[in-house]
Amino acid sequence: MTITLLAPDGVAVTAQQERQARAAGHGGGSGRQLGGRSGFRVGTPSTVLTATSTTWTLGPCAAMIDPGASTHQGMYGWSSDANVTGSVTAADATYARKDIVYIQVNDSSAGDGSGATSAPVLYLAGTASASPVAPTLPARSFLVGTITVPQAGGGSPTVVLNTARYAAAGAPLPVFSQAERDALSLFDGLIAQRRDLAGRPLQVWDGTEWKPLGTERTLATTTDGTWAYNVTLTRYWNDDGTRSVSMGMIVARVGGGAFNVNPGAWTAIFAGLIPAGWRPTDNVLTTGGYEFNGVGSILVKVKMDGGVDMAGVTGAVSMGTPTKVTATAHWTAA
Repeated sequence: MTITLLAPDGVAVTAQQERQARAAGHGGGSGRQLGGRSGFRVGTPSTVLTATSTTWTLGPCAAMIDPGASTHQGMYGWSSDANVTGSVTAADATYARKDIVYIQVNDSSAGDGSGATSAPVLYLAGTASASPVAPTLPARSFLVGTITVPQAGGGSPTVVLNTARYAAAGAPLPVFSQAERDALSLFDGLIAQRRDLAGRPLQVWDGTEWKPLGTERTLATTTDGTWAYNVTLTRYWNDDGTRSVSMGMIVARVGGGAFNVNPGAWTAIFAGLIPAGWRPTDNVLTTGGYEFNGVGSILVKVKMDGGVDMAGVTGAVSMGTPTKVTATAHWTAA
């Protein structure tokens, strides 16, 4: 057992001790108590890695990398202040190929068996195939990006930079898909930023489920092409742990045959309009307005199954083209 204190005067520590002691400054989600979640510096542009048919180029950039060779190794800072380049393997005559560029951390002083102390940028060509897949990332490595090389004569290579971004302790972890979020090592209070969603919302793990921080918005739609939609849903958490949704609806009938919505009887208008997770715990009734050969009121019911029904208030409402209906509602979400 080694206890490290950073950094009183005159007390020597090893590089590994320093990496371990700095682990408290790394963001969570990796499941490694003395390591962290590898990633580029936040703000690294997607164009930092480029490729032609002959050459790949990594521009100046920085990353924090946990090679994971041992539980006590810690994270390494890595940077390059100039372009790093290498050759791209010639395209296959028949099939496309996926290649990778990566950084491999070698630190024999930490017992990784590499026999070196270096962190070069390396390239590994994949296998050309009708359905190409990228090669397996070598040990102790951080993926820089993937290069898709089309068959000979098929155009220029395309590059996808690794989306992983390093975050310090307490900072939201940037994720670029739900799958990436769900793969995190969870703890109560972990905050992820969904960079794949509009508005880049923050979500927090409360020990049981992911919950949004602040408000979330979505546009509700169905497959019914006879209506034009502008149905905005806003969802937020209340102090008591319940979830509320507010709806603003403007819909216009733009096709299909006319029909009447009668008083005293509900007519199904939209099936599954409200998406799962936003639906009410019980049917919600509200009064909206309509415009078609005049104006008037109409009853609107938002149902537990996500559907929306309508009924007349005192008389039949003709749903010809272009009837417009507006309504607002508020409910507790399931």
